[in-house]
Amino acid sequence: MAATLDGRSIHPLYSTFWLAYHAEVAARKAIEPYFDDGENAIGGAITLEHFAMCPIGAQVHITATVAERKGNRIICSITARTPHREIARGTQTQIVLPATVISEKIRQAYDDHHLPLPDES
Repeated sequence: MAATLDGRSIHPLYSTFWLAYHAEVAARKAIEPYFDDGENAIGGAITLEHFAMCPIGAQVHITATVAERKGNRIICSITARTPHREIARGTQTQIVLPATVISEKIRQAYDDHHLPLPDES
């Protein structure tokens, strides 16, 4: 999870890339219990300020809290902490739609690019 670009190690620190990934996972886990039957969500936005270094091997605790719902958008506030300090904060937005609508939008994206839809199995 170190800062690596194009296979080249940059710094022996927890990277912003992995921080964003873990923030996305935390936010998704925070909102899934609130889906109605037949609903799903797609990512709409993420903003993160990564303001403190974190060494590889340090424990990081990422918290996502549902902060606001605007129509079909759910906004989570994100914080990331080590046992010693806060290292990042931001927001993540998911757009809630019927799963059938998301499936159709996915199919349309592949059709628009003349690409085969991957097998989901």
